[in-house]
Amino acid sequence: MKKGTLGSVMFFSMFLLSSLALAEPKVEIKIKAEKETIVVKNGQKTKKMLPAKKVASGETIQYTLSYKNSGKETATEVVISDPIPEGTSYVTGSATETGDLTFSIDGGKTYNKAPLLTYEVTMPGDKKEKRTAGSDQYTNIRWIIDKVGPGSDGKVSFKVNVK
Repeated sequence: MKKGTLGSVMFFSMFLLSSLALAEPKVEIKIKAEKETIVVKNGQKTKKMLPAKKVASGETIQYTLSYKNSGKETATEVVISDPIPEGTSYVTGSATETGDLTFSIDGGKTYNKAPLLTYEVTMPGDKKEKRTAGSDQYTNIRWIIDKVGPGSDGKVSFKVNVK
């Protein structure tokens, strides 16, 4: 083996590995919380989404999760999840129907489609009864998006009511 060949092979291997690492998908997610506000401009009332800095009981907040693949390869099975904030309840049917949409009622330990979320109640006589969870029992929301190509982006959203 020529002098310096081993060093060249090591450098090439390190360069190849770092090049492969740079070619991976890189999905970034940003979240924003907004509420619908009536704005009066030139005597006209219009609805506008503004940052939800302060909220009161009875108001509705929309959470929007924006995602972007800034990598050089397609990202597959991208998981976007978010807890339903305490003191709020999920607004039925408000989630963006993107990818595989599922919910949790146990703090994100398990997920399922909305109509399949059940829990068990012990009735008198220790009889167990299964019940379907209501949207006010949801603790987490999750989307699994099949593919997000390089440079591609998108948004998912859902609404909650402040208790």
